Amino acid sequence: EGRRPRRPQVHMQHGMNLEGHRPRCPRVQMFHAFNVAGCDKPAGRRLAPLQLNPAHHPIDHDTSSRVHYTFNMLEILPQLLFNSLITGSIYALASAGLALTFGLTRILNFAHGHIMMVGAYAFFFMRVQQGLPLAPAACGAAFLMALLGSVSLAIFVMPFAKISPLLPFVTTIALGSILEAIVSIVFGVNVRSFPTGVDTHSIEWYGIFMTPTQLIIIASALCIFAIMGTVVHASPIGRKVRALGENPAAAEGLGISERGVLYGIFIISTLLAGYAGVLVGYETNIQPTMGGTYSIKAFAAMILGGLGNVWGTVIGAFLLGLIENLSIGLDLGEYSLPAGYKDAFAFIIILGVLLVRPQGIFGSKARRV
Repeated sequence: EGRRPRRPQVHMQHGMNLEGHRPRCPRVQMFHAFNVAGCDKPAGRRLAPLQLNPAHHPIDHDTSSRVHYTFNMLEILPQLLFNSLITGSIYALASAGLALTFGLTRILNFAHGHIMMVGAYAFFFMRVQQGLPLAPAACGAAFLMALLGSVSLAIFVMPFAKISPLLPFVTTIALGSILEAIVSIVFGVNVRSFPTGVDTHSIEWYGIFMTPTQLIIIASALCIFAIMGTVVHASPIGRKVRALGENPAAAEGLGISERGVLYGIFIISTLLAGYAGVLVGYETNIQPTMGGTYSIKAFAAMILGGLGNVWGTVIGAFLLGLIENLSIGLDLGEYSLPAGYKDAFAFIIILGVLLVRPQGIFGSKARRV
């Protein structure tokens, strides 16, 4: 009929059909952290579909992938809990001083995270740039932090608190900006880190990997909280602080100096923040712009635990660390959150707690007269 005769089709080898195409095998979609062999992949990325040979795999591919996925999630859960303990220790040290100051003065120090950053750089100057041993470097950094706390209270807080309780909000924000600018000029804006000085090899304990530095962070935080609890609840200084927090007028009538106690509490708060900054430098790294982030974390922990409630704030800090690590370490079904989104959880907690329970988990409602 005038048409070219069609060429006869040839059977192809290796399982191809008559049209020369290989039949497709069932596909298994793998997500986020683990592939079939259990190898780690970058978080938040969706892996390409894998083509499996039906002769080597059972028909129920979905069931096997779910079992493997559940096994991997249970395998990394203890590590996430340990990481939450490390993060919570740093957050608790940073927010405990803020809760002490607010409980006594009812003033929020918005430069608290920047003071934490200055403490890290003060230790970096003494230990790394000047080459001092650990103990002299720590004493020198502590002296600088105590001086910074006294100057900050005398210049940026007390003169304005006498006029209006709202003015220190503005002045401490200005203080934070000033500290960040000074540190950027003196040390530069590059990321810095501390030499550990100890063995950096990780230790495995029941599937949990940890370093000696991380163990020191947790142990030192627990020791500091034990000492602080003893001082606050079982010492004359602690009774004076609690008396001033309950009724300043009555406490002054009994001969307690509010000014002296206030300076002491503010210096302690500054030292705690500075030590938290040093721990951040040993665990990760430091930079001049880290102050604002840690201020938000400290406020979120205090709002979660209860404004002015020191021990509630400490528990809130550990809860915040737990929420952050679980949110970026565990998959939400088929998807996961990148690590950069963990800072958003502090804002979510602040908004949620203020809407549902403004007094915090361990706070009590104020009675209206």
